[in-house]
Amino acid sequence: MKEIGQTIGEYRVLEPLGSGGVGTAYKAVNTQTDKYVAVKLMHDRLQSDPDVQNRFVREVSVLEKLDHPNVVRYIDSGLDDGRLYFAMEWVEFGSLEDVLRRRGMLPWREAVECAIQICNGLEHAHERGIIHRDLKPGNLFLAADGLIKVGDFGLARDADMHRLTMSGNTVGSCRYMAPEQVRGEDDLTGAVDLYALGCLTFRMLAGHVPYDGANIMEVFEHHIYSDIPRLPKATDDRPAELDTLVYRLMAKNAAKRPGKAAEVRVALEAVLAGDDVPTEFTSAKPTAESDDKSAEQSEPENLTQRLIKEDTHASSAGGSKWALIAVIGIAVIVGIILFVTQR
Repeated sequence: MKEIGQTIGEYRVLEPLGSGGVGTAYKAVNTQTDKYVAVKLMHDRLQSDPDVQNRFVREVSVLEKLDHPNVVRYIDSGLDDGRLYFAMEWVEFGSLEDVLRRRGMLPWREAVECAIQICNGLEHAHERGIIHRDLKPGNLFLAADGLIKVGDFGLARDADMHRLTMSGNTVGSCRYMAPEQVRGEDDLTGAVDLYALGCLTFRMLAGHVPYDGANIMEVFEHHIYSDIPRLPKATDDRPAELDTLVYRLMAKNAAKRPGKAAEVRVALEAVLAGDDVPTEFTSAKPTAESDDKSAEQSEPENLTQRLIKEDTHASSAGGSKWALIAVIGIAVIVGIILFVTQR
């Protein structure tokens, strides 16, 4: 572990962000430019492990291929006392996981706006032969300008490189893992990321994951064998077309899911605009303007600011509940007083 004030290459450590199986992430500042970054540094005990080194190099190679507003940007990499590290842009407002833990669920429009931006990031990655394989709220980061950025490509598969794991192994987060991924199938496609997007959107709308269990194996069995759960009845004006799209994303058979992230984006934009949602997906080729368009849609009110603020709906509901209890309590007391005085 690096102490606060120590350096990693040209970056001075400000605080640790978390530690994983192969490395520790830090918030740091570039000593030359004073810009904040996130730095991932390999564990000291693993610096001589060729498999870990290959994984670091693989992640850097993946990140170097990506350059999109909805993907965490790679900056550079190097060696620090023999240990590999790489630096990425600093994203200021934590993750979508932080938001969901605090708020539970989101209004459907905010959930759709989040999903559209995630589709943009996935679309960019998939077009470059990269499958994320670990899409979950903790890997989606909120920037000050209202953008959601897909990050942590440590388990990503690159079509141009050798496989990260041997056939038959499963990688990813169990609550968002597609059936074919659970089974350890080797020939995975971007459909696994779209399945994860379906599970993620379900959680945003319902306040809980679609499949859970006492252990990982129970969750895996649900993904493979259980019927797709229904979203709770809408308490707002959530369109039925959105529910249908979520169920299609969560289809057990990858061939029955939408084929491309671009198609899902188009459908989500139709839901948000109140237009007809396509029943048959076509491989719509996105234009260069599509990414900027979605960013502009969330820019006026800034999606990040709306996500991180207190949930006024929940607060109002809580206040109304206690107000009702107080009224009932007063009525009971008055009744008792009248009963006693009339005896």
